[in-house]
Amino acid sequence: MCGIAGFIGKSPPTRSDAEDTLAMMRQRGPDGLGLFQDDVGANRVMLLHSRLAIIDLQTRSNQPFIDDGCVLIFNGEIYNYVEVRDELKALGQTFRTDSDTEVILRAYRQWGEGLVDRLQGMWAFALLDSRAGKLTLSRDPFGEKPLYCMETPDGLFFGSEIKFIKQLSARTPAIRHEKVHRFLAHGYRDVFKKKDSFFEGINPLPAASIVTLTGGDMPEPRIYWTPHFNPQPMSEGEAIEGVRDRLFDAVKIRLRADVPIALTLSGGIDSNVVAGIAVHHFQQNLHTFSMLESREDYDERQFIAAAVRGLGAPHRERPVQSRGFLERLGRMAHHYEAPVLSVGMFLEGFLTETVSAEGFKLAINGNGSDEIFAGYYDHYLYWLAGLHGTAEFEPEVARWRESMGKYVRNPLFKDPMRFVDTPDERRHLHHNAPDIDSVMHLPSADPFEEEDFCDDLLRKRMLNELTRESVPATLFCGDLNWMYHSIENRTAYLDRSLISFLLTVPSNLLIREGYSKYLLRKAAEGYVPDEILFSRQKFGFNAPITSLLNREDPDVIDFMMMDSPVFDLVRRDKVEAMMRPDADLAGLDNFLFCVASAKMFYATQAGW
Repeated sequence: MCGIAGFIGKSPPTRSDAEDTLAMMRQRGPDGLGLFQDDVGANRVMLLHSRLAIIDLQTRSNQPFIDDGCVLIFNGEIYNYVEVRDELKALGQTFRTDSDTEVILRAYRQWGEGLVDRLQGMWAFALLDSRAGKLTLSRDPFGEKPLYCMETPDGLFFGSEIKFIKQLSARTPAIRHEKVHRFLAHGYRDVFKKKDSFFEGINPLPAASIVTLTGGDMPEPRIYWTPHFNPQPMSEGEAIEGVRDRLFDAVKIRLRADVPIALTLSGGIDSNVVAGIAVHHFQQNLHTFSMLESREDYDERQFIAAAVRGLGAPHRERPVQSRGFLERLGRMAHHYEAPVLSVGMFLEGFLTETVSAEGFKLAINGNGSDEIFAGYYDHYLYWLAGLHGTAEFEPEVARWRESMGKYVRNPLFKDPMRFVDTPDERRHLHHNAPDIDSVMHLPSADPFEEEDFCDDLLRKRMLNELTRESVPATLFCGDLNWMYHSIENRTAYLDRSLISFLLTVPSNLLIREGYSKYLLRKAAEGYVPDEILFSRQKFGFNAPITSLLNREDPDVIDFMMMDSPVFDLVRRDKVEAMMRPDADLAGLDNFLFCVASAKMFYATQAGW
């Protein structure tokens, strides 16, 4: 895990700008800094790297990694590097390090661009092939590791963070106000549907893409992997066994490290399954960390206590608190160079402080499980809609009423016929509040859009969440939250083999016996306490906005009401009404957080 930045083109950055960029990159990688530059044909190439050492801690694995006419800078981890290295050795390749970095370079020499089809991991890399006079950029299948690009008359700049591109290019692009508008109107799910950033002219390289450059112009990247729903006949037992085998492999390879491992633990099943398999099946030593919210409908202390007893691992907890909210939000928005996208993502950033204070450089999380195993409240109703017209429908509705239906708070989800009667209903996804237009100066931006991946209503939703909505938002914030503290963060469920298998499982097997995420629960039996594994409640890092934003604090009120470009988009009088201590925020919690976050984003940018 590291930071990367670079340039290819006719007019390179100054040495001073490069060195200032490297100094800025140290936060992502404090264990080593490196700079390479050379003429390649008619172009100048510059590659910058800051290292966070996780595998093969020796300096021999520092980057830029130069060998055999190639120069590589790489951010991420190749989890199956051991298996790929063994395959390359059998083909005659030799190695001088024990790093996954060298595996990428050797794999490129062996298979060219085809190397991306053999890697399991998260990555953003730039690989210069001096002999061929070309530079190759790539990102992992889910976009876990960021890579932004900016085309200019001088050439192409790229980097792990927008601030690196700004510094290296000596440019300050304008804010994309339209993107802030979309965020305020629709929330985090809309942020990554368009391949842009919060700054004009700076755009992310798409996930699951690879592109080869011979100069400063960016060709269209090639998408090397796209998930497809292709259900195959299988029994429940075959589905459980297939999930278990691939899940255990996914956890096993993500435990490869030469440093101690932390795990963020909620009271839900996702993180507990990863922890249970790691501790009880692979005998991995873990330290666990949790965020605690005391309000009853968010309180998961009982389940976290059960998890800790079951794991027998060292554990740390941190309570949610309002003290320091604005200062922390300001640090995060400045580091993000974007609004913090949700309360849950803010709380994750809060928790990283505790993990960092304990000296860890590596953490594992349970993100992505809901989107691949069907874990959200609306997933159950999409699944029921798929049964409508069959003899199973009424009995399954009765099961729902006695299971997940008991815990639903959103009124849209209290009707089991919701997606039978209105299969295109998406208000619960794209609106930040029940009547968002009443608080906005302008209409609520574009209508809600989703990719038409398949005809199955549930799987279409899940694939949109995986590739365009919730998972990209979680990964964006997760990378920045953890790398602010120089900590690598691994996501166990975003495994290409696991997800490819799940896309062959018929949808009727995803929810059974009144349980969402049925296959995950069954695959992990014996590794997680039953009171967690078969709880009907859904838990994760979350809290109401009033646990963070104190509406009786004069400093908070002054900040929320001070002049800002946000009030060109949002009605000031509506925000003022929400800030009254006795105002009912039902349905408005997330919107009020988004207003605070967008205001802080503007406040941290020069000139506002």
